[in-house]
This record gives sequence, structure tokens and C-alpha cells, in this order.
Amino acid sequence: MNTLSCLALSIFLLSIIFTRYRKNLSSLCRTKHAQEPGCNDLKKMAPYPAQPIKGRERYRVMMDVRKLDVENWLTVDKNYMDEHEVRSQLLETEKSKVLQCLPESYDACLEALEEVVEFLCQRFSNVFEQKKCGDETTVHNKMTGETFCFGGKNKDVDPLEIAVRLTMEDLSILMKNEEDEYYLAASASLFPVGWTVQDRIGWTISKLHNPVPLWHQQVANSVSKFLARLTPASPMERSNYFVEVKRPDEDLFEILYRPTSLSEENPDPTPQDIVIRRERQTFRRLPRTGALVFGVKTILTTLDELPMQELQNLAKEIRSWPEYVGEYKGREVWGPKALEYCEKKSRMYQQDPEKMMV
Repeated sequence: MNTLSCLALSIFLLSIIFTRYRKNLSSLCRTKHAQEPGCNDLKKMAPYPAQPIKGRERYRVMMDVRKLDVENWLTVDKNYMDEHEVRSQLLETEKSKVLQCLPESYDACLEALEEVVEFLCQRFSNVFEQKKCGDETTVHNKMTGETFCFGGKNKDVDPLEIAVRLTMEDLSILMKNEEDEYYLAASASLFPVGWTVQDRIGWTISKLHNPVPLWHQQVANSVSKFLARLTPASPMERSNYFVEVKRPDEDLFEILYRPTSLSEENPDPTPQDIVIRRERQTFRRLPRTGALVFGVKTILTTLDELPMQELQNLAKEIRSWPEYVGEYKGREVWGPKALEYCEKKSRMYQQDPEKMMV
């Protein structure tokens, strides 16, 4: 091989190495950015993707659980500060309705808080930081400027309250009673749907789901087995959705906090007034106390924001509901308008698919 050939080969090999280095560096930067967003980045962070509406043609109560995306057990996004303001207001004005902890739940609530702080400080290290001094831990939220101290003899603030002042998720603690059935031992449910913690603290899982059509017939036994099998190494998640109607003048507080019902007095809702309220529900067993942490992240999407496929799937599911299910879900309030909009958009899509995709 002559000198020119060797030189050409060397340049070729160097170019390959440099290209791979740039790709690896780019990948590393993307990963680091995704795991450690700075405070300024949060204003641009999209919410964790909600599970799409599947368009089932036959109504059935389903657990539909899947393995938890452990790197995103708790989430932070561009809506954090707006929702944090609502959460703070609720804890100041409606605390007894949204936060209740039975005495026997304290150790589990403290462990849950420890898990929350550890996760947030690792996953979002540019936003949350903790310092430990003996048995006490201090956690600082750089976005809100709040600092909380817990552990040791510091019992001035309930651990679960601190946890939900940090998270975007509602958190509950499930423990077993003497009959070996799980019950709501503690709960910080700030964005409930048709109920308050004050009314239901201490209720068993079975009693909590009494209003849900077909729950006892179709999934009650499966839920009991599912909860019993959960281990600290096998966290799970599932998704759920409701449809609600808001008034045009309602603010975020009124939309998120629905302790009575999903449907407000709006007899002629527009697509912007019909809200798809999705819940990402997570299940984790605490390693020390053995209690279960149940998390709920609420995501709001108006009907006009749904992509075409989900609109069609929503219409399919609405039509599949038996009368008693439709009544439970408030279909008579928003159903006709929602179906009318779905059908209109479907016709437009059939006439000009490319335009609808823009």
C-alpha cells in the first residue's frame, strides 16, 4: 500500500470514529437533558404522554395494567407552577376535604415521602435538592422557593402533605385491615372526581368502587389478587379517562377540583368546553412498611385538541356504553355535542385527509 492510500485510509477511519463520537455525544446530551431539566426548561416540557383512547367496541371494566415506566414514576412539566398554585390553594382552604391520614399510616406516609424526595432529587436534580442532618432531611424546591424539613422529631407537617406539595401527582396510602383487605389509610387527593377524601377515608377498595358499574362482577377479584402480588420490584401502572363539561368562565382551580360531579351547568357546550380528563395511575409497594402507594396524575385535554384517531375512538366507545354506564358517565350532558363534533371532523377528514393532518 503506497503513502497516498495509507493517508486516504487513515482519513476514512478518522471520519468514521468522529461521526460515531458525535452521535454518542449527541445521544448523551439528549439523555442528560431529558433526565435533568433546568428550571427554565420546565416551561417547555410537554406533559408525560397520556395513553390514547383505544376505541373498544364493547364496554367492559378492565384493569389493563402494565409495567411502570420507573424513570417517570413522578413527572414534572410546563404545567407544574399553575397546578402547584391550585394544590397550595386547596391545602389552605379545603385541607380537611383533600388530605386525611389515619394515625396508623404515619410510618408509611413518611416512607412514601422519602421515596418521593429521593426520586425527584435524582430525576430532576436541577429543580429539587435535599440535605440530610442526622435523622432529619431538608428538601428545597427551586421553582417555588419552598423548603421542607422532615424526619426525626420533626412532625409538625404531615409527610403526605409535603409529598403532594412537591409532586404533580395525588398520592394515597393503601394498607391491609384485619380482614386482609386493602383500605384507604391516608390520601392526598386534590383533584378528585365526584368525591372527597374526608368522606371516604378508611373505606376498603371494594367499598370505594361500589358506584362503578360492573366493577364487582368483572374485576373485583382480579384487583385483590393484583394488589396482593405487587412487590417493591414490580411496580405497575394503568390509565383511565372521564369526560367533563366546563363553563366558559371556569378557571383551572374549578376544572381540576371536582368533588361533586364531572358535569357542570352548561347545556350547550362547545368542543372547547368538553374536557377529556385522563388519569395515569401508578402502584408501588414500599419496601420498609409494605404499604402501597397509589399515585394519580391528571391530564386535561379539550375535545378540539384530540387527534383524529382518538376522536373516532372516543365516538366508538361512547356509542358502546350501555344506558346505565352512559348515565354514570354523564353522557346525557355532553354526549350529543361530542358525537356531533366527532362526526363533523370525521367527514372533513374523509374529504381532505391531508388538510386535517396539518
